[in-house]
Amino acid sequence: MVNVTAIKIRDNMQPRSACAGLGRPYSGYLISFPTVGRGMVIFRDPSGHRMVTTPVRRVLSEFGAADVYVETENSVYRLRFSSAPAVEEAAGATVKSG
Repeated sequence: MVNVTAIKIRDNMQPRSACAGLGRPYSGYLISFPTVGRGMVIFRDPSGHRMVTTPVRRVLSEFGAADVYVETENSVYRLRFSSAPAVEEAAGATVKSG
């Protein structure tokens, strides 16, 4: 599980001029790397809220790049991974202070 921020950069279902929800970040935990043919799931908080996409068409990235681009049937997302999961960071801060 890795901490990730996903930003929708294109909506394939709407005309280019009518894309209202673009640029809104979704932060949470990605359980597995996006796989072609399967929906991408990002768990947003401990209460179980999640973002589920339509099936992934392709995954694009450059070697060593911080961003991964995921095209689904309806949208294109830019994923940015954090260096360490937030759960580990919080646990490390608790151990260090105690």
